[in-house]
Amino acid sequence: MEIKYQRNTNGYLDITFHPKWDYIAITRLYVENFLLINMADKENIHKVGTAASELLENANKFSIENGIRMIVKKSKVDKIVLLSVFNKTTKENAEKLMKRIEEMDKWDSLDYYIYRMKESVKNKKESSQLGLARINHEGQAQISAFFDKEEGVIEVKAIFCI
Repeated sequence: MEIKYQRNTNGYLDITFHPKWDYIAITRLYVENFLLINMADKENIHKVGTAASELLENANKFSIENGIRMIVKKSKVDKIVLLSVFNKTTKENAEKLMKRIEEMDKWDSLDYYIYRMKESVKNKKESSQLGLARINHEGQAQISAFFDKEEGVIEVKAIFCI
């Protein structure tokens, strides 16, 4: 997928790396420092950084091939930050994720976050599965996903109004 730089952005960041846990914390710091150039509000910068970390963790867990890609755009016109994460995954994993997003969209963000916390405690799984709910509620982001069946690539987007 080719992404072109757009004139109405205050910045544009495009990173691709091999799925490796060590890169997530470094990438989060890089994203936050990138946003510091054009944003003064550290709370919003932290929200985007947290979302980057959560989405990269998910991509790392469910990637079936090398190469996770993350794009961050800061719009100067609309005061929006767009965070997109791409990775190759199975159709089953993509469908599960998209179903989770559909489920989340039917709830108030706080109610869904609390529901996911209760489910996490009840199920005692290896991972809490709170990432999307956290991004949606704490980050106040709009989350969506698209799966390209031919390429086997899923894109998860988080849009922040800052």
